[in-house]
Amino acid sequence: MDFPSPSNAHWLPWLQQKFLRSGVLCQCLEMPNPQYGKTKYEEWKKLFDRFYSPNLETVVGHSAGAGFILKWLHENPNAKLNKLVLVAPFIDPLRRRGDFLIFDLKKNALKNVKEVHLFISDDDGESIIKSTEQILDCYSDIIVHKYSGLGHFCIENTGTSFEDFWKVM
Repeated sequence: MDFPSPSNAHWLPWLQQKFLRSGVLCQCLEMPNPQYGKTKYEEWKKLFDRFYSPNLETVVGHSAGAGFILKWLHENPNAKLNKLVLVAPFIDPLRRRGDFLIFDLKKNALKNVKEVHLFISDDDGESIIKSTEQILDCYSDIIVHKYSGLGHFCIENTGTSFEDFWKVM
């Protein structure tokens, strides 16, 4: 089966379209080398830095993308966001991805993010459940959206749209 590029997979095109139809400029970044074992933090950072501005309203990160944005916020403590949405966040708690997501969660790293939402399903993988536990242990003010049976929030579980994401935007 031909699978679309990550930025065109699952519910991402639908969410981008919702933003655009609401008059909000939205970019769905195609991160370099997203395949397991090939991800390089510096490559992702270089691309994200081109799009970040203090006027950026909302960032949505799924899986390793959520882990990336958390690491980026830890390295950029003055960065500001109105809203951060973490979907099935992966921060590599078992340290299997090299240095891509190696960082220590710090309580004040999200101080300039006004609102943080985290979406998790009880049947996601062990590393996602463990990542979520670590994130929530550090940041108690995150708004958690818990589901059952939605796995990793991929097309086979959510389809190509997921209204609950749009409700928090």
